[in-house]
Amino acid sequence: MLPLNTNRLFIYPCRLPLLTQIFLEHPHARETLQANIPENWPQPDLKEQLPHFIELLQHDPRSFPWMLWIIVNKEEGTVIGDIGFKGRPDKNGVIEIGYTLLPSWRKKGYMREAATALVEWAFRQPHVKKLIAECDVTNTASMKVLQHLGMEEVKSPGEMLHWQLMNK
Repeated sequence: MLPLNTNRLFIYPCRLPLLTQIFLEHPHARETLQANIPENWPQPDLKEQLPHFIELLQHDPRSFPWMLWIIVNKEEGTVIGDIGFKGRPDKNGVIEIGYTLLPSWRKKGYMREAATALVEWAFRQPHVKKLIAECDVTNTASMKVLQHLGMEEVKSPGEMLHWQLMNK
């Protein structure tokens, strides 16, 4: 069932038209999502990645829904962040998750809720065997989300911590 629906959130996967609308800052994106889009979203990292996502979906439509998902707070009807995977499962069934929330929505359990819903969805898909993630060693909020998902830290030389979770 898409979008994903949790207690407080709708989580929408982005098809090519919506990605293009977001990239172009077109007003139809608000209509498509039926949500307010704050001026500070998308964040700079996502803005930089949008052309890559658009190109990937143009050349590989099967990449949907394995990239960007938009997190909308139900009560406020507002985009509060994004979550997704860095492409579809590889030949070994591995997917990598990434996410971000707008600063004013952090430390309220929203990312835990969104990540739980998305990981549960992913593990119901055929061929998904393992979830991986990485986060900066100073990002304790992200570490808490990954721990909540049941991920375990694996060898991590340097400034990034690496995590994994096997599909049961």
